[in-house]
Amino acid sequence: MSSDIAKQYRIVQSLLEPLHTEDGYQIPQNDFRVYGIRGTNRAGTLHVEQEYAIGMGRPVVYTSSQNGDSDTFTLVYGLILPADASTGSYRGRIAFTLEPIDSSESPVTVILNIFAEVEVVSSIEITTQAGSKRVALQAGAKEGSSADVTITIRGGFGKQFSILQMPEGLPIGVDGSEIPYEAVNFMGSSTGKGMVVNELTPLSGKQQTVFTSSSQGDAGSFVLNYTIDNAQHLNAGRYNFKMKYLLEGIDFSQFRLIDSIDFEIDVPRIFDLIIKPESGGLIQFRNVKPLEPPQKSQVEIEIYSNVGKKYQMTQKVISELTDKEGHVIPDKFFTIQMEDARTKGELKIPEKIPVKKGDAVLFVSDNKGSSDAFKLIYELQLPLDYRSGDYSTRIVYSLSEI
Repeated sequence: MSSDIAKQYRIVQSLLEPLHTEDGYQIPQNDFRVYGIRGTNRAGTLHVEQEYAIGMGRPVVYTSSQNGDSDTFTLVYGLILPADASTGSYRGRIAFTLEPIDSSESPVTVILNIFAEVEVVSSIEITTQAGSKRVALQAGAKEGSSADVTITIRGGFGKQFSILQMPEGLPIGVDGSEIPYEAVNFMGSSTGKGMVVNELTPLSGKQQTVFTSSSQGDAGSFVLNYTIDNAQHLNAGRYNFKMKYLLEGIDFSQFRLIDSIDFEIDVPRIFDLIIKPESGGLIQFRNVKPLEPPQKSQVEIEIYSNVGKKYQMTQKVISELTDKEGHVIPDKFFTIQMEDARTKGELKIPEKIPVKKGDAVLFVSDNKGSSDAFKLIYELQLPLDYRSGDYSTRIVYSLSEI
């Protein structure tokens, strides 16, 4: 610095343009560092004898003597390359401003262009089966319910490190609905040195260590296999979230982002009714005779729904119990009653009533439209003046949203 104004001055440094490549990769500001070599100034005070990161602020790097003497000093710049750094040419700009103190003289600014050639020897690459940055999972599918993410460590790092994963928020649908982290599970397998998570583990909203290298940080690779829960336990829809992969332990105190992968989870709609008569595919009453005790026939009902809406189950009796000659058993002798099976919704026929021709609502779900189960118990007693024989009817069960 040359000055003849006989006034104290200071030198302020500011980062005008961070180091970056033409394709947009930028070295984080905390990885571009500077320090001053003690004793290279003859007068004044050098404020950067301890290394610090060059940020977007305007730190004072030097203050002159009271008389504003001309001076020189040496600054040393260095790079700490992050794990996801790319080989290439980097450029940036730094401004140095000489500001007079207690003087009307105008500041003077000099711009320094910075160029750096970077060749990355050690790196971590994260890829999917398709070679993209996207993982697709489909709940309940024979193919597509799992997907692999491969993490390759090249070159080695010379010391132990860990790789962690962390989702950026819950899987969320286009309508704002969410599914829990635990709907996704993962497990790793390794082809090199180091320890990978080797048991099926639910995803968490917190950082999870998925790999710890050997003490020497050797090169290698490992695979993380992600699976999705059964569709009937999740509300139907398409959900998205971003998974961040972080590096810990390479000469820095904070986690460093390696890369991110977009996850898409497709949960198909399920709205199924399963009927399980105790005698197979029929509700049967065998060898019913007048004056004998009533016969019972039980039907187990299982409803699977993930639509997230309230629904009801109805019964439609097509005709009365009738034999081939057209004799009809009065409905008061053919009854129905519902029985709880840890049922969440509302049973509409908790007590015995006649089975009448036509439609009847048997069950209404809870407000969440949860999957549910219960039992139907049919009972038949033949009147005294009726003859033995085969009597039949048809019953249709159906589900509908409310």
